[in-house]
Formats: sequence, C-alpha cells, structure tokens
Amino acid sequence: MKKPVTPPPNTLPTPGALRISRFVWILAGVLFLGFAANLAFDVFDVRPLDLGPLALVVLLAVAGITICFLAVRLWKGERSARAQLTWIGLIAALPTLLRMGRYSILAAVVLLAVLLMWTPASIKYFKLTSPKTRQK
Repeated sequence: MKKPVTPPPNTLPTPGALRISRFVWILAGVLFLGFAANLAFDVFDVRPLDLGPLALVVLLAVAGITICFLAVRLWKGERSARAQLTWIGLIAALPTLLRMGRYSILAAVVLLAVLLMWTPASIKYFKLTSPKTRQK
C-alpha cells in the first residue's frame, strides 16, 4: 500500500486564518513591548526605582520578545510554536482579561490569535506541514 504523497511544506497554501494569526501574534509581541516601555516611562520618570513596577516591566518585555520569537517560528510552520503560543496565550491572557483594566485590550488580541490558530483549516495545514512523529 502506497502512502499518499503530500506536497513539500513550502508549496502548501497557508489558510487565511493562520495568516491573520501570524500578524496578530507579531502585533501582540509589539504591544507587549510597547506596554513595557510605556509603563517604564510612566513609573520611573516620577518615582524612584521600585521592585513591583520593575518586575512588571521586565515580565512584559520578556513576554514580548518571546512572543515575537515564537511568531517567527509559527511563520515557518512549526507545530511546536503553535502549541507554545497557545499555552502562553491562555495562561497570560485569561487572567489578564478578567482582572486588569487597560491590559484587557492586549489579552483580547492574544486570545484572538489563539483562536485563529485552531481553526479547522489551520489544524489541517499543520498536519500536512509538520506531522507528529509516531513512537514505536
């Protein structure tokens, strides 16, 4: 029995929802970095260096850099990047959406990107481009 021939990953058309999700993830990473810079300029311009705001600035900046890095990997079609972005998105966005005022916009953008990665067309795309390896 012959295996079905799948085209190389670079020739498969990317689903529209996944293309939008890629851009939204990059936007989310830039927004994380922007919120970190905004908080740093607002807080440290007026007060001396405090540990709480400094930790939040560092957390937002690291999250922004990580999301941008994983978005590039998602752009290449790596299934592991989709899983990692999903976990980061759910763990970061759900509590933020429910509790934090101005950061709710950022949480909504992240949740939109997560939803777009898990549409049926995107799932099919990742099954063809980056299939799971079966263990014997």
